[in-house]
Amino acid sequence: SESSLFVTDSPSAFTESPSLKTRVIELSSIWPSFAAGNVAVCKPPDLDPDSLAVLIFTSGTTGYSKGVMLSHANIVTDIMAIQAMHLLERTDKLLSVLPIHHAFESTAGFLYPLSIGAQVAYARSLKSNEILEDLRSTKATVILAVPLLYEKMANSIQKKVSGAPTVRRTLFGVLSSLSRLGHKVGWRTSGQTLFRSARTKAGLGSLRLLVSGGAALPINVSEFFDNFGIPVLQGYGLSEASPVVSVNRPGRHRHGTCGPPLPGVEVRIDISASNSVGEIAVRGPMVMQGYWKRPEDTAAVLDNGWLLTGDLGSIDPDGHIRVVGRSKNVIISGAGKNIYPEEIESVLNAQPMVGESMVYGFMREGKTGELVAAVIVPDAEWFSAVAPETLRDRQVLTAAIDQAVKNACANMAPYKRIVEWHLRMEPFEKTSTRKIKRAVALQQLEESRGSIRASKESAAIS
Repeated sequence: SESSLFVTDSPSAFTESPSLKTRVIELSSIWPSFAAGNVAVCKPPDLDPDSLAVLIFTSGTTGYSKGVMLSHANIVTDIMAIQAMHLLERTDKLLSVLPIHHAFESTAGFLYPLSIGAQVAYARSLKSNEILEDLRSTKATVILAVPLLYEKMANSIQKKVSGAPTVRRTLFGVLSSLSRLGHKVGWRTSGQTLFRSARTKAGLGSLRLLVSGGAALPINVSEFFDNFGIPVLQGYGLSEASPVVSVNRPGRHRHGTCGPPLPGVEVRIDISASNSVGEIAVRGPMVMQGYWKRPEDTAAVLDNGWLLTGDLGSIDPDGHIRVVGRSKNVIISGAGKNIYPEEIESVLNAQPMVGESMVYGFMREGKTGELVAAVIVPDAEWFSAVAPETLRDRQVLTAAIDQAVKNACANMAPYKRIVEWHLRMEPFEKTSTRKIKRAVALQQLEESRGSIRASKESAAIS
């Protein structure tokens, strides 16, 4: 814009610019007016609801980034739809752990709680020990984060339980069984009652709710926290939709789904006659205006008001959305069957010695269709605690990971099984919401191998 307004307690931090008309108001000069209830003291200028509010660049997990143009109306209507879900109460305090420049955190983790008068506290980092310290000091009641954080939290609790005396391990198992039984008979708060003391000892005593988005939440992680007395509400969205499209409802959440669409949001599944899964399309007032200076990209995803998301999924009879993966990532077998890498990654990552993985398809000479391969990063923390010498012996480490792959594939359909895998000792490069940059990882694999078609016995990537 041609002019800007800043409210600050440090006016000297701003300097006049010939190209920008800046009005600076010192906070101390207007605070008495706010305290007296005069909220009109800094009334914002009149705005066109359809004018550009923010420009958010996509994370570019599979290619280049694109600037998403969101209007004031896009963002406000999404916030109003989230408000109708009553996920938070005015008395809640949300612990913010994600970068605020990301659409998920900006809308759902910052603007939404402030719009209902709730509080937001900011974590110092994503380190699990510091997050626990921040939870204790702030007494936060809600965390909004990506699945990776919840996986680490669950693993940390389970690791402490496995190292506890036999009596405590047995008690934890009995309480878990009782909690699951309680859920089956309709006692939704069974875990909250049974594990109250354990949550306090784990530093999670103040938490009442976890909200997950940005990627698929493994069902085992969702079930663990539900049994532990802290329900996880998984949602679905994308920057192009401001970003929230759907979310599970408190007290009615369903594992493995992203809940029904928000009020005012239409969702359809574009499926072929031969498949029950198709591309998710979204329509509503929160859908973006388009991509910044990319008319061809805009035309490719906006069709008569419908946003073609590129995500694949289905809708349950009761309206819950299930997301299975990205259309660009789908592996097509020789028999024409669709294989979703995210599904296999979830099973692989559930193996205790696997830190993270990336599944992809490749062609092999003499074979029709794609075969399944994976790049696997060992869980160094797990090996350090259980078998530290393994990390120093590449042959033993390879054998251990190979067994983990076999365990993961044991109950898979034959066409989904991993036929080759590669060891990677460094974590994958990730986006701000902790999603693997697949294009970067595949390029690194290509460069280190000379070809994606590499044998399982090959040297590791470093």
